[in-house]
Amino acid sequence: MKTYKRKFNTRIIKINYTYLLKELASLYKIHIRTARAWVKEGLPIIEGLYPHHVIGKDLKQFLDKRQQKRKIKLNNNQFYCTKCKSASIALNNQVKLIYSGKTIGKGIKDFNIQAYCNACNTRLNRFSNETKLDELKQIFDITEIIGC
Repeated sequence: MKTYKRKFNTRIIKINYTYLLKELASLYKIHIRTARAWVKEGLPIIEGLYPHHVIGKDLKQFLDKRQQKRKIKLNNNQFYCTKCKSASIALNNQVKLIYSGKTIGKGIKDFNIQAYCNACNTRLNRFSNETKLDELKQIFDITEIIGC
């Protein structure tokens, strides 16, 4: 069975409403076969009714659960590699800090942490701010600081 990687906005679902599969397909601009595939994947339907009806609350829970499966929780020393599609650590634990010139909150400067993937050598990025600088110095070997 094909897995869909599209993220669906669950805030447009009315939780106290029952949707026909045809209405569900038009709500998300998907093919009716996709809606039927969701039923096969485990989207609960109201038994005994044809055409099939789906309760909005169940639809929201189903889509939220599917999207939660795709999320990757990163530790402080990890980056998300877009090529490997997984959590990755920095090559040789070396990073570069690039200040953006922007501030958040009460004048706290934010910056981009730049490194290279240990597995595929793709450039990795992660955002942080000055309050976490001491922690970052303990975790990473900072090779360069640009724009401070």
